[in-house]
Amino acid sequence: MIEITLSTIHVGTVRRVVTLGLDGRNLADEFLNRLLKSNPRGAESIKTRVQNIAEHDRYEHEFTFRSVGGGIYEFKRPGLRLYAFYDELPGLKPQLIIASNGGTKNTRKNQQADIAKAQNLRARYLAAKIQPSTKIQLILLSNEN
Repeated sequence: MIEITLSTIHVGTVRRVVTLGLDGRNLADEFLNRLLKSNPRGAESIKTRVQNIAEHDRYEHEFTFRSVGGGIYEFKRPGLRLYAFYDELPGLKPQLIIASNGGTKNTRKNQQADIAKAQNLRARYLAAKIQPSTKIQLILLSNEN
């Protein structure tokens, strides 16, 4: 049995942004927590982009949120990337933007590796989601019912 944990980081009027945990590991949460300690301004900038983008059904902007291929998008800030993809869960409103992992944009090679990791996480999530034995847990924000 695979366990999927979706931890809410923001609820907009159109989209809920969550981080993806698979089998007890949540790379996006780990990245955001490291970023908060090492680069609070960068963390705040990513948070602002997440909040803005959650207000749109589909949003793309070259400098803040764009497709990098394979169903993966990146929340962008100079030198930082948080990778994500869209999904829907029946009966859940607003629908989801799932943050899978993040990284720094040191080199093109590092960025390509991070994108490949995001594509792999997306594929694993989508494959697990359709299995009847998969348990999906949505963690709400503390101020949600």
